[in-house]
Amino acid sequence: MTNELELKQWYQLLFGKIDSALLELKDYDGNYYWDSVDPNSLRYFVSNIVGTPWQNHMGLSLLSVTDRKLSPQSIYNLMSTINARLKNLFAAAELSEMVEFNYSVVEKYLTGSLMPDHTDRQRQSFLTAYGSFIFNVSKWITTQFTNEQQSYFSKFLFPKLPFDNRDFSVRTKALDVAKETRKTETSAVTPQLPEIRAESHFRWNQVHRLRKAMRDVLEKARHDRITLPLEFSYDESEYTNERWHFVLWDKESFGRYYKVGTSSENEVFLEFVRAENLDDGRPGDGLWFLEILRLRLIGIWDQEYLEDNERLKIVEYLNQWGYEDAVQGQAPFQIRNPGLLTQSVFIVRNSRKFDKLLINLEPIYVACTFARFALDIITSSGARMNELLQISYDKNCCIVTVDNSVTPPSKNYIYRLIPKGREEEENYYMPEEVYRFMSDIVNLLKESYNSSSIPEVEYSAATRKHLMSKKRYIFQYKGRHINEFTINAIIRFLLHGTIIQTSEGNQVVLKAHLLRHAFATHAVQTEKIPIDIVKSLLHQKDISVTEYYSAPTHQQISDTVG
Repeated sequence: MTNELELKQWYQLLFGKIDSALLELKDYDGNYYWDSVDPNSLRYFVSNIVGTPWQNHMGLSLLSVTDRKLSPQSIYNLMSTINARLKNLFAAAELSEMVEFNYSVVEKYLTGSLMPDHTDRQRQSFLTAYGSFIFNVSKWITTQFTNEQQSYFSKFLFPKLPFDNRDFSVRTKALDVAKETRKTETSAVTPQLPEIRAESHFRWNQVHRLRKAMRDVLEKARHDRITLPLEFSYDESEYTNERWHFVLWDKESFGRYYKVGTSSENEVFLEFVRAENLDDGRPGDGLWFLEILRLRLIGIWDQEYLEDNERLKIVEYLNQWGYEDAVQGQAPFQIRNPGLLTQSVFIVRNSRKFDKLLINLEPIYVACTFARFALDIITSSGARMNELLQISYDKNCCIVTVDNSVTPPSKNYIYRLIPKGREEEENYYMPEEVYRFMSDIVNLLKESYNSSSIPEVEYSAATRKHLMSKKRYIFQYKGRHINEFTINAIIRFLLHGTIIQTSEGNQVVLKAHLLRHAFATHAVQTEKIPIDIVKSLLHQKDISVTEYYSAPTHQQISDTVG
């Protein structure tokens, strides 16, 4: 048995660190509870909780909620929320051991006397998560353990609180503020929904044309055996009326010219030189993302090498576009999938060293392609994030039906996906152009894999992951399924600089779920689609939820009164 245990990854990671009885805990059938813990939760536990005073308490709670079949994402969210707040509370109250942690500490936090800078939302989230752990563990330990085990593990139970959410106004205040914020932001986004979709198409076309121009120059250079670098320009006349100038480099030519090392394999990239107005030659704006590259905001920007004036400039720039936590290092364009947006170390280092705008175009192009597709789906159907990520290149998912009852016959373009709270696929209807754009993504993926097909990959979005099998998911790149964190980041990138402001003049940061709210409001209030049909489109069970989603915005109410 010892040899069997020693081969288990979780045992190797936790042996000698947490309580041994907790580590070797089994169910009635003789199975180790740790075998069932989700890998993401295990990684978080090992990296962030082991070594804290509450490691055994959290470990017992983790086994409890896992055995009680909470979803992996719910478990991760509960655990990370409680862990973050416990670290804050122990520091603020100067605690060092769990025996010092009691209800009075929590009460001070919830009433604001501890950590007054925390928001009502943060306090409410902690109390809700803590209460969930207490409830699940108390139910679990009394039904799964012997009296002797209950006595032993009672020392690892989080202390119960003699109050709950109903005893504090913090929960109501937090929920009211969240609802009002969402409604205010929805009011700003809804009237611009068609423009948002159009802007995403316009920008994707820009980067698509640049990619084609770059490839044409590269092909000609190879055909004519011309060595890089090569200068080129082309007219970006659609709306911008500008001529854009670039230099096409590869690492070897750049290294020779600037005498820098090129340790990794050779690759081509662009240097943006200038943009000029076609009418009078005045300086033009160029691509919308140039300032993001100039400030090196892709990924985690808050690095030690930054000087104070550089950091201040970045914070002011991000604040201008609605990123209120920039001073704390908020990274709106950080992704968690390789090959998307991220610029290579060579590009970033030499951009800074020589004060140049160097561009790895392919990661940007691929990111913009997926962002456009996600935006099209959300703004056309109101699909949730975990629903659009289910789209796969399979006949059971992508369906076209023909309605012969009308003349001429019409086609219905359908994705078969599992909605939130269900376990069976339902129909998601899409416009033809959205459906057809998927073919462009499939071709892009085939090219990237150098294959006539795209591979099956594991579903990586934590929400409802336990229901999803390996498939040929459309949202994939470099052998990995794209997650919701990355989708929101690339949507922000594609639409960066689009001015969307609340009535108070605050810039709105676009998120997938906010666009879902805007879709519902636009459908009911502008398109006048009956609310029961919108309920079906949104795949919601309760029409009162649809009524909340689609309630008229402040501006729509004001216009009616006016």
